[in-house]
Amino acid sequence: MSTRAVPVEVRLAIGAHAVLEEVSGTSVTEVCRKYEISRDTYYRYRRQMLTEGIEGLIPRSRKPLHSPMATPAEVVDVVVAKHDELISQGWDGGATSVHDWLTLEGVKVPSARTCHKILAAHGRTVPTPAKRPKSSYRRFEAMKANGVWQLDGHRVKLNDGHVVVLRFQDDHSRMLMASRAASSENGLDTWKCLTEAINRHGKPAIIQCDNGSAFTARLAKGGGYSTFEAQLHRIGVGMINSSPGHPQTNGKKEREWRTLEQWLKAREAPTDLPSLQRLVDAYDLIFNTQRPHQGIGGVTPATRYSASEKALPDPTALKPRQFLNEVTLSSAGFFNLPGMRVNFGRAWSGVKLQYLIDRDHAVLFHEDRVLGHVQLTQEWIDKPAGQRDHVRIDTHP
Repeated sequence: MSTRAVPVEVRLAIGAHAVLEEVSGTSVTEVCRKYEISRDTYYRYRRQMLTEGIEGLIPRSRKPLHSPMATPAEVVDVVVAKHDELISQGWDGGATSVHDWLTLEGVKVPSARTCHKILAAHGRTVPTPAKRPKSSYRRFEAMKANGVWQLDGHRVKLNDGHVVVLRFQDDHSRMLMASRAASSENGLDTWKCLTEAINRHGKPAIIQCDNGSAFTARLAKGGGYSTFEAQLHRIGVGMINSSPGHPQTNGKKEREWRTLEQWLKAREAPTDLPSLQRLVDAYDLIFNTQRPHQGIGGVTPATRYSASEKALPDPTALKPRQFLNEVTLSSAGFFNLPGMRVNFGRAWSGVKLQYLIDRDHAVLFHEDRVLGHVQLTQEWIDKPAGQRDHVRIDTHP
């Protein structure tokens, strides 16, 4: 029997002859001679025509009925189900995310590429424009945990207006160190958020942030310190700022905010600061301990943080223009700065205070409390001791 492929039109001619043989007047031999086929070939297609109809003449697929390399159906079901679960929970459901989540859960799954093929075959992917290869990105990353904490604030809409989530994130591990829902981006809530982070994880060496007025006064008229900067200096932690107009310096935080937004949209909208704080706390826990992070090799931030050597603050590396002094107030409740007398009143008699001076700017402290700011103009500094100006600080001990 010939093994060469028989064209479809020849098969159809055989089928027509099989049905019309009695009236056509053409013999089997003549059909075989005309189409240059063997009698075996003729009768094979004749049988297929008479038993299967016209479909018996259509070329059959050469694909094997069973492929030993095919992904088992149960694995396909797991991949698709995990994708659907992640999307419903507000997480990324791409192939790499599905692969990494399942791997961390101890499920044996195929490669991320195979996961993508499975999701595409089940209509779970959306075509996107070609992206720049991940290998081409070379971002700065702190060498140790606690080396750099990124600080940022993000607006969130509530029923009665917008509020802010303040957050510190470890640059090396991507771990969220602490988050705080606040009415605005302000120094007091920022300090409370940092205090919570330090209580959990110890001090960072450096805080990196943008130039928001709640964080720094470096761009403010007259310069000097913000309250938050002064407090950082008191505990020996440095600060670095992104360039004005270039928030890309804090790119990791900007990307993480989008992840939080997507997660919040999958849940009942918060109505006040306490409900927002509860949601943010739940998000931080999952982000740190359950969600595999693609930027650190698919492990969780908590895993990488725990495995990393911890950096420590280096107070000797702080800028030399800054210095901290301690003073005991007089019985009348005052002390002297260059060119001025700072008076708190007799209720402060004998109390120890600290003041941080940055050239012509002073920040006054009592323990962890910022009492006020004083601007030291050149006119004050040049005055003789007996001609000091007087500044009154109205606050209670």
